[in-house]
Amino acid sequence: MREEVQGNFYVNQTYGFRVYKPPGWQIIEGAQKALPSAIVAMGTSDETTLLVIGRQRMTDSLEAHAAATERQLREIYEHYRRLPEQRTRVAGLPALAQHYRGTADGHYWSGVLLTLARGNNVFTILGMTYDDSDLIQIQENVIARTIASLEFTQP
Repeated sequence: MREEVQGNFYVNQTYGFRVYKPPGWQIIEGAQKALPSAIVAMGTSDETTLLVIGRQRMTDSLEAHAAATERQLREIYEHYRRLPEQRTRVAGLPALAQHYRGTADGHYWSGVLLTLARGNNVFTILGMTYDDSDLIQIQENVIARTIASLEFTQP
């Protein structure tokens, strides 16, 4: 995979997109081992805030892909609680955003699962941060800014 960090942007030439990489965030190596569809994972050095971008071939509707990913989240998180789903646009494309809360690895997490289709590909963006920190609102805003910055650089 061809990828690089240019200033405050993560650039992926293989899949033709770029996204804001907040200052202080690092690329987390080995994301594909944990999540086979992962393209990149990045976050804070203490991994209290993470963002994972994945890609799969479009085999069903956007809603079906989002539901399948949510089922996986329900298996990972204890006390998983989904908040209302929102239809939105990211990178000029229709997307589904599902916010959630849950417990994993002894911490309460706040997360967002965003699913969007581009051509024959479905991109999944999973952003999560500790919900047991005073910094939750700031970190949720950083995740939202990062997701909103996504732009595709190739047709």
